[in-house]
Amino acid sequence: MPPVNRETSLYLDLLRFLAAFTVFIGHVSGSRFTGGLFWQVSPFMAEAVTLFFVLSGFVIACATDRGETTATSYAVARAARILSVALPALVMTFALDALGRAVRPDLYSAAWGYVPTGQVWQFLAGLLFVNQIWFIDLPPGSDLPYWSLGFEVWYYVLFGIALFAAPRWRALAMAATLAAVGPRIAAMFPLWLLGWATWRLARRWTPGRAVGALLSGGSLALWLAYELWAPAHGRLQGLVPAWLNRPELAQDYLIGTLFAAHLLGVRAISPLLGRLLVPAARPIRWAAGATFTLYLFHLPLAQCLAALLPWPPASWAARSSILGGTLALVFLIASVTERRKDIWRRGLTLLLRPATLQEL
Repeated sequence: MPPVNRETSLYLDLLRFLAAFTVFIGHVSGSRFTGGLFWQVSPFMAEAVTLFFVLSGFVIACATDRGETTATSYAVARAARILSVALPALVMTFALDALGRAVRPDLYSAAWGYVPTGQVWQFLAGLLFVNQIWFIDLPPGSDLPYWSLGFEVWYYVLFGIALFAAPRWRALAMAATLAAVGPRIAAMFPLWLLGWATWRLARRWTPGRAVGALLSGGSLALWLAYELWAPAHGRLQGLVPAWLNRPELAQDYLIGTLFAAHLLGVRAISPLLGRLLVPAARPIRWAAGATFTLYLFHLPLAQCLAALLPWPPASWAARSSILGGTLALVFLIASVTERRKDIWRRGLTLLLRPATLQEL
C-alpha cells in the first residue's frame, strides 16, 4: 500500500494550509495590526514552521521517488516551486515597505525585527538564500517569515547532492555545503531528514489500522499533553546555545518527532479521513494552492495595510480590513505565483536543457 493515497494527500494539503494560516494569524494578532486579537495563537507559530520542515522532507522524498529522478528534473521542480513565489515576494515586499514607510514610518520598527538600512543587501541575500548562513539573520524588509527559506533551500541542495552527485565526491560535497552554510542551518537539517525518513519507512512498512490509529492518535494525544503542560511549566526553550538563534530547537525536535509518528499512522486511517475530507476536496486543494504565497506575503501585506488604514488597530474596522484584506490579496497573488509554477518549470527546463546536470 503506497504511503500517500487521495485521502492522505488531501489531509497533507489541509495541514499545509492550516500551518501557514497559523503563522498568518499569529503575526496579525500583534498589537500594531489588530490590537492583540487572537494573541493566543502566537506561541504556535514556531510549531507550525516545524511542521513545514518535516512535511518538506516527506514531500520531497515522495517527489523524487515518483518523478524527479534526474538532477535536471529535481533542480527545475525545486527552483520553480521556490522562485515562483520567493522572487515576487521579495519585489513586492520592498515596494509595500516603501509605500508603508512613506505613510507611517513609525510602524516599521526595529522592535519587531525590521532592519531600516541596507535594503539592497537584504534583497540580494534573500534572492541568493544566504540570509541565514552562519550567524547572519537578515530578514528582507518586513518579510520576517522569509527566514525559513534560508534554511530549506539549502536542504534541497544537500538532498540533491546526496541523490545525484557522483559517489566519489558526494560526502565531500555535502560536508563542504554544510560548512558553508554554518551550524544553525545544520542544526535543523535532521528535522527535514525526519520527514524524508518517515516517507522511506512508510514505503516499506504499512501499519495495520489499530497500530496506525495508535500512532496517529497517540502522537496527537502526547502533543496535546505538551500543550497543556507548557503554560504551567514553560515551553522547551533556551535549552540550546544562544548562538544557534533558535531557542525553540528542543521543542522543534519534540514536535517534529510526534508529527512524524502521526504521518506514519495516518495512511492506515485514511478511510476515516476520506469520509471527512473528500466532500471538501475542491476547497481544500484550492486553499492549499495558496499556502506558500500566504506564508511569504501575509506580513508585508498586513504591515502595509496597517500603515494605510485610518482606524486604530483595536477597532473592528481595522481588524476586519487587515484580516480579510490580507487573505483576499494573498489568494489574488497566488493566482499568478504558485498556481503558475508550471510556467516557471517550462522556462527553467528550456534554460537548463543544454546543461549537463546529469553528470553531477
